[in-house]
Amino acid sequence: MTPEPELGHFGIGGLPHGEPLLGMFMRKERIASVVDTAIDRVDEGRIVLEDGTGLDFAYAMIIPPFLGQEVIARATEIADAKGYVKVRDTYQSEVYDDVYAVGIAAAVEVPWQTAHAVGIPKTGLPTEQQAHVAAKNIVAQIKGEPPQAHKTFGDIPAVCVMDAGNNGVLILADKMLPPRKHGVLIPGPQSHLMKLAFEKYFLWKASHGYVNLP
Repeated sequence: MTPEPELGHFGIGGLPHGEPLLGMFMRKERIASVVDTAIDRVDEGRIVLEDGTGLDFAYAMIIPPFLGQEVIARATEIADAKGYVKVRDTYQSEVYDDVYAVGIAAAVEVPWQTAHAVGIPKTGLPTEQQAHVAAKNIVAQIKGEPPQAHKTFGDIPAVCVMDAGNNGVLILADKMLPPRKHGVLIPGPQSHLMKLAFEKYFLWKASHGYVNLP
């Protein structure tokens, strides 16, 4: 079950053919889906949805929506009610030039309205891109120069490898949020292999401190 309005939304507004592709994948794996809903409560062995529907389970994984830190949420002059810092496209806070926030910590406006809160991906490539912008501007600030880099979250390219056992989906789009010029979903087992290769590469890069590598 998901609060997303349809399968294939991915928290980024969906991509062409995303809904039928994910529907086909779910049917192949014999997985039933419930979209555009929320959890009311979790009882012993049963998830109860907001409309009273019960989903029995022997094993369940529930992923709650992201929330910012309470200490940040209390700083109402820089943060929203969820504890995210409201930022400009330089990733400086809207109020203070020397306060930066990226990734999970940064508030992001989305161009859609849904009946339920639909989170957006704030990890991986988007966070790295935001961090690069913030780092360049911190350097400029130290030198007494104006911000050198600008990039809104929605303009960051969408590049994601979604692993699903022995299968998966590669997501490629020119922009993270719509409207976009280009966007494609590429299903297949190659995504699983790519994910394994990337994990090994990333751990190798991090453990050796090769921060300049992509």
